[in-house]
Amino acid sequence: MTPLERSAVYGGFAAAFRSATGGTDVLDETMVPPPPEDAASAFMAAFDPAISKTAVSLHASAHLERDQTDLYQELIRWYDHFGLKRRDGGELPDHLSIMLEFLQFVTAQEHGNATDASAVTSLHAAQRDFIERQVMPLVETVINKLETDEPRYHALPRALRAFLEDELAALKA
Repeated sequence: MTPLERSAVYGGFAAAFRSATGGTDVLDETMVPPPPEDAASAFMAAFDPAISKTAVSLHASAHLERDQTDLYQELIRWYDHFGLKRRDGGELPDHLSIMLEFLQFVTAQEHGNATDASAVTSLHAAQRDFIERQVMPLVETVINKLETDEPRYHALPRALRAFLEDELAALKA
């Protein structure tokens, strides 16, 4: 996949973890089934602990044993380093969709710097580190705690994990 194609996939996953019907224009239905008829309620039942006792939060701070402020500061440093700022009223920096938007941006930067081998190497190192340290632990936790039988929301984090594993393999090659 080209950097722009990979960036689009990150964007599709970000949209899918942000809203009940997000990402349908990008994500392959063989990996992630289409949204159900009652997509909004199924999404909230799967991923919104304020709505359902069995839901799993998409916020890293809900699952980690470290201080929330430290986590936010670390993530904000990542985002600031690449010139990104939080939108007013936007999700908190530890939400999975925000982490995936960050990877979407960094991967697009790879395309823009394609002729600069040093820049591409640095971008690959950043992607690798961010996936391993921030995103993959959250995805694994979501998979382990997710209790939904709804096909789309059951498959979504597993498809993301498979994509991230492929990304890591390619970035380490």
